Amino acid sequence: MNRLLHNLDDTSQRIVQPPQHPHEQTQHHEEEEEEEEQCAKFYKYLHLDQQHNSHLIEDDTHDHDRTLQDEFDDGHVNDGGQQQQQQQQESEELMEGHQEEEEDTSSTHHFSILDEFSPSLKDANDDGISATSDIIKHSSRATTNSISLTKTRASIIDSIEWLGRHVPCCVLSQISHEVLYYKKGNPMEHNFRMPYAVPYEAALLFVDMSGFTKLSQSLDVESLSKTINSYFQAIVDEVTAHGGGILKFAGDAIFAEWRVCNTLNNEQSSCSDASLPSACNQAQDEENYHPQVRQKTMTMEDCVHTAAQCGAVIVQKCSDYPVYSKSISGGKGPLVSTLNVHCGLSMGKMVGIHVGNNINRREYLFLGDPIDQVAEACNSANSGELKASRKVLCYLDHLKEHYHEDDKTGLQSVLIASRQRTYFNQRNMREIKREDKVRKSSFSIHSHFNIPFDAMDLVDLECFHRLLSFYIHPVVLSDEKAHLGKYSATRDDQNDQERQRAEAELRSVFTMFLMPKIEVQLTENPEQNKKTYSQLHFIMNIVTSILDTYKGHLRQYIVDDKATFGLRGSTFPNLVSERALPCCRRIYDALRESLGIECQIGATLGKVYCGVVGGLHRHEYAVLGPSVNLSARLMNLRNHPGILVDDAVRNKVRSINFIPYPPVKAKGYTDPVPVFKPLSSKEARWGSADPKFVGRRKELNVLCDISKSVTRENNPPRIVFIWGESGSGKSSFIVQAIAKVRSVLLSMRKRIVITRNISSEGDMLVPFSLFRSIFRDVLHYRPKSDNSAPESKWDASSTRGRDWDGNSLGSGSSHRTDRSNAIVYLKEMCEEMNAPAGFLELVGRHLLGDSDYKELKAEPKLEEIISFMADVFIKSISTAEGVILALDDVQWMDSLSWKVLQCIIGRKQNLVLICASRPINHHSVTLERGFWQQLFHDLKKLAVFSEMTIGRLDASDVREMASIVLSCDPCDIDNNFCDDIFTHSGGMPYFASEILENCMKNEQYGRLGNGKIGWKEECLKNHDTLKFSNIEEMFLQRLDNLDEMTRKTLHFAVVLGMSFKFSEILDLALHMLSSKPEEHQMLEETLQKALKFAISERILDETVPDFCGAFDEQYSTITHIIIDVSECCDGKVKKCQKDFMYTFHHDTWRRVILSLLLDSYLQDIHKHAAIAIEDRLGEENTQDYGTQVKLFRHWKESANNVRAAKVALDIGRNFKLLGMNLHSIQIYQDAIEMWKKHNPPNGTKRIVGFSPQVIESLDEENLVSLVKLQTAMGQAIGSIISRSKAESAQAFETALEIIRVAPVGAKIKNRAFIFPIYSGMFFLLKYGALCNPAEQVQIELDLVDKFVKETKRHGDPVHYCRALAMQGETFHRVGRFNDAIQCHLKLREVYNADEHSARVVASYASDRCAQNFGCAANCYVRLGQIEKALEIANYIECHLMPKMDIKNVHNSAVMVYPILWIWKDQRMTERSFRVFEKYVKDPFEKYFAKDCSTPFLPAFQPTQVLLNIALYLEGKKTSLDESYFDWAMDFSNMECPMTIDISIGNFSRSPMSISAEICLELSKLTKDQEKRMILLQNGSKLAELAIGGCDGMDGNAKNITAYVQIKPVQEALQGLLNKKCCES
Repeated sequence: MNRLLHNLDDTSQRIVQPPQHPHEQTQHHEEEEEEEEQCAKFYKYLHLDQQHNSHLIEDDTHDHDRTLQDEFDDGHVNDGGQQQQQQQQESEELMEGHQEEEEDTSSTHHFSILDEFSPSLKDANDDGISATSDIIKHSSRATTNSISLTKTRASIIDSIEWLGRHVPCCVLSQISHEVLYYKKGNPMEHNFRMPYAVPYEAALLFVDMSGFTKLSQSLDVESLSKTINSYFQAIVDEVTAHGGGILKFAGDAIFAEWRVCNTLNNEQSSCSDASLPSACNQAQDEENYHPQVRQKTMTMEDCVHTAAQCGAVIVQKCSDYPVYSKSISGGKGPLVSTLNVHCGLSMGKMVGIHVGNNINRREYLFLGDPIDQVAEACNSANSGELKASRKVLCYLDHLKEHYHEDDKTGLQSVLIASRQRTYFNQRNMREIKREDKVRKSSFSIHSHFNIPFDAMDLVDLECFHRLLSFYIHPVVLSDEKAHLGKYSATRDDQNDQERQRAEAELRSVFTMFLMPKIEVQLTENPEQNKKTYSQLHFIMNIVTSILDTYKGHLRQYIVDDKATFGLRGSTFPNLVSERALPCCRRIYDALRESLGIECQIGATLGKVYCGVVGGLHRHEYAVLGPSVNLSARLMNLRNHPGILVDDAVRNKVRSINFIPYPPVKAKGYTDPVPVFKPLSSKEARWGSADPKFVGRRKELNVLCDISKSVTRENNPPRIVFIWGESGSGKSSFIVQAIAKVRSVLLSMRKRIVITRNISSEGDMLVPFSLFRSIFRDVLHYRPKSDNSAPESKWDASSTRGRDWDGNSLGSGSSHRTDRSNAIVYLKEMCEEMNAPAGFLELVGRHLLGDSDYKELKAEPKLEEIISFMADVFIKSISTAEGVILALDDVQWMDSLSWKVLQCIIGRKQNLVLICASRPINHHSVTLERGFWQQLFHDLKKLAVFSEMTIGRLDASDVREMASIVLSCDPCDIDNNFCDDIFTHSGGMPYFASEILENCMKNEQYGRLGNGKIGWKEECLKNHDTLKFSNIEEMFLQRLDNLDEMTRKTLHFAVVLGMSFKFSEILDLALHMLSSKPEEHQMLEETLQKALKFAISERILDETVPDFCGAFDEQYSTITHIIIDVSECCDGKVKKCQKDFMYTFHHDTWRRVILSLLLDSYLQDIHKHAAIAIEDRLGEENTQDYGTQVKLFRHWKESANNVRAAKVALDIGRNFKLLGMNLHSIQIYQDAIEMWKKHNPPNGTKRIVGFSPQVIESLDEENLVSLVKLQTAMGQAIGSIISRSKAESAQAFETALEIIRVAPVGAKIKNRAFIFPIYSGMFFLLKYGALCNPAEQVQIELDLVDKFVKETKRHGDPVHYCRALAMQGETFHRVGRFNDAIQCHLKLREVYNADEHSARVVASYASDRCAQNFGCAANCYVRLGQIEKALEIANYIECHLMPKMDIKNVHNSAVMVYPILWIWKDQRMTERSFRVFEKYVKDPFEKYFAKDCSTPFLPAFQPTQVLLNIALYLEGKKTSLDESYFDWAMDFSNMECPMTIDISIGNFSRSPMSISAEICLELSKLTKDQEKRMILLQNGSKLAELAIGGCDGMDGNAKNITAYVQIKPVQEALQGLLNKKCCES
């Protein structure tokens, strides 16, 4: 602004003047200096006010919230000298900054200031804010002889007079005062700050017109503009003729006022803000420059009488105003519509308030009781009537007998005039100064006010023009810019009328009405009033700032705002989806977060009249039409959810989720208009707060208190479990609780992250299922780095600039949290935090759906993955003051998600975890037993854990719900009606809500004779109240009323699950209905229609998938669409349908629909659903866990056990590779249940857990599938150290027994599927899990002999080699070393590692054939052939190990374990240690974690320690780790379960024998006698245990290899121990 005025000053100096006398030149120079001095003062004022106001407006890069709240809390206005001192200090600081800025800024500083505020202001600049500057610059570029200063002034004055028609006189007076006040040189501390309020008394007339809606639909734009403004002209003329002033045009209504005036009708007659000098103190000083309106004194009685007479004339002249169309010949055509008016009159104290800023926009508001009174009076008046508030009567009561009163109505207004007669005695018109000649050829802005242009120079006029433009609509400014410089002295009314009509248009406009929920009544408390003014001021600035950002326009501000998109200068592609609707959300959130103000927004889209409305000399820019009326109607609806839109908006924004609300009747619409609430992405996934929610106050308060504590410093985590039956409303309770908690924490101004997840039944089988949504929610909160992914512009640098709870209910996050950005953010954090191997592959692909990761590059350590996931979560929200995780239906959550939560709980303070579940006696939670016990015992005592049960509502709660649904007072509802609802719903909230909605839909209720609301009389007579005995019957009735296609669509939907995508149900329908390609488009449209109808019936809810664009993003984008290229002849892709997500409104609907379907029909649908998924998987090459689990479930429910088993085996194998053996077992058990679920006939026993009929009916495919599942489960159980090996043995034995008893078992020729059973059982024999010790040797020999013969007959070298290796291992263990070597030699003739190793691993999990080489080396040692043993050891290291999978650590350990001790005994310990580290220790640390350990793990630490000691004793190491002594002195470190010790000892040395030798060697190395004694005791005990496992004394065969290695150690330990005892 300063630079602009500086440019103006320079321009005025550059204007070439005629030659002057030297004295005249000196005088002119002095005048210029005086003008510059006055301009400089004005520069300071404008600069100071810009700086003061600009911080009030939300900016893309500034944290406005704190400033707004601080100033609001302080009331914005200080008192007395303190304020002046503060302002003076602020002025000096700002002026210093201004001087520095001017040195660096360019000549276009004016534009840069505006552009920094908001990019959208550039349009406003172009539209005329600096329009006068354009004139002056144009003047400077012209030649000296062509432009004169006089013409420039005339052009500016002409523009001011034109723009001045759009504002009331009081605004012109205010601007004149501002300009001239500073021209006189008044001190800067008295600058005009917003809000600026002026109290006054007046009579207020409200004229409301009707008929425009129909008119706008019948006439062309030119005729419409002419008709509207002709009608308005008649009304404006009457107001002006009666000495009134037009305050506002509110759509098709007018506010007019008659102010009480004692001396001067002066805008500055009094002031509520100390920042302005009062008239009483400076009236004399201002006399020379203050604009005045000199007229006789007007008392309140004068004002009331004049306004009443004006209103009476208007209803007489303007009622039944006919409007005709044009005939073809141009004459009068048929009658189109009739326009009418009805008026209201009131009087009293009012306040005029100027709000806004000195940057881009101001508005003039007026408050006071007369506004409410005049609204009530007008609303109660019929067409052609004038009603007045009863306060008006006291000024007319001396003629009271003439009034037409009707006290029976109970209204506060009285009819005082109609089109036929006037009910009050009108004063003699001579008493009232009336201007009969309103229209003048020479126009001055308003007939009773003149701007003192003569007192203003060129710079003053420029400032006046600029300040005036702040009050004008941008479209008007744009039009005026086009006319600037075209001043004509012959300008007349006819030209002005033509200009009005030329600028009018009909166009499709998005209209938004906004009503802040604030108290705007004036009080007797000045401080309270000041706070009200400040609130209105801040609302104005926030709304205009956001509108500017989204390129919208503010139409007007009358306590509630009206904004538009789609007018000239505000039209863009995807206007509704990318600008208008996100703008609504942003305004809604900004008011809540910055000022704590709730608001109601109604938004519509439709064709409206856009143009000037009013008289020729007083008018405003407006938009009129049915959609505008509807927008206001939506804004004022009861039980408003915050934002409501019409169907036209919904259809334009298919990327956003909407939920339907009851249709409304609106003016201009024949049928009830569908209404919708747009949802944020989180609301779409979670649901939104239910306006019908009742009860639960105690539970809500408890949860709110817990959540409030989350922000206390170092507050420990809190865990709350909420239990509730289906239908009890636990999900609604969580949503409601979050909304309340959010509101409370917002009021506390806390930075909180709130996120929620809803688990589904299939999630139990999907690892880390919880974090699919949680990661998307929290990743955008991560601390930003310089190279972070681009974010939306609302992600300001300040913390309050971020919507900390933005992803919670009702809050729009402006951050892009879709799938692609989440993956980018995750990659950044993985690089920064050094993610463990396999993390990105697992989380990026299987949780966030990144197809870049096709397979795991490294086998992950599960423990590290869990820990890192917790770290990512904690770091992402590290700058928040608290975190609330709300998890619904946790009974379906997988165990790994619980483990991550356990980590988070253990590491994160200021966390509240809310878990909702169905009762635990019906559904178990997959929590680890230890953590579960910790919750219910230790943490409960510490008040960290708490639980609550959500039960049924009581009768009073149901009554309250009924009152909300029926929009009445609870006391107005009949008891019988409430009792029926309560009885049939059982007090379950959802059921009660559905019953009430059903009653409303069927119109079964009404007013009874006693005035109560209850069942209609005809319903009672016909017993037609509730036709059902339970909620299921009611749902059945509603389903029966659906059309066939909708029912069929719902049949498909229930099969797909509680939630499904449109693409899924479309694929299923295409497969089920076998439609022809040319019919696909029609089927798609039919399906959409059926789904839409199901949504309207509240059976389904429509949502957008997590990764799609969402309402709370600034620019909504769709990243997942269905593509149809079949009919794209040009080769371009055609986007057909966005892939929406649909969810059943409640699981009762799904349960009821499922109960209706025949099993065969259900199975058929499941079969086609599975085929559709397989087709899609083949195209997309996607194998994420969620999709695989869906595929398995569909095949399972289709009764295709073979296909389901195949998928289950694939899933289990993948889980096992990740070390997730528990998940593998779970999927195998689920698959086996397909055969187990069939119950045997009464009196018939099961065979190995299955019905005899099932066993007898097994065909070859089913038998093989079942046996493979049993075998895989046995292998998975055997891989878990914590699980009993007897469980694994039971699985293998069951598999063999199934083969034996099934009739088809003996007929199967390809018996390769049996071989893994033998391998597994052989493995378990070594643990003693299959039989007692006395029987073990013979059973083992018989088992391997059968296995060898079976595999030899089969002919597959892989299985034959495995059988030979198993037989050789058995011979070795029982001491038949020569037989073992013969087996090995046979194996070497067949086995080729290059050809067979991978196949052996695929069948037996590790290369059992290659492992036989180590066994053979042991046999050669026992036979004394050391050289041959060393030869085999070298072959293993150099030829076999390089060909093995380094990640298969168990395989490597078994292969190298025997040769480690052979090398050690030959003093080749260095080689042993190198091979052990290379193939066992290092790979295990790299690829595995503790909870997915190999069976050889107990031997790892003892082996490493003993080899290190041996190296030290051989002189290969210079020092010994002292920690070995501490480790060995703790017996628990070395003790090993006997079964594991025996099993490992079968390969060579047992773990406890190694530990015993460690104790022996360390006892020799220590001089500490106490340590030595402990080591000898520990070693002796370990040696005794190790010998007991291999000496055969327990009935098992003697393991000679293990025995001969431990026996010398045991004897040495015993000897030293005896010697030590003798010495003591």
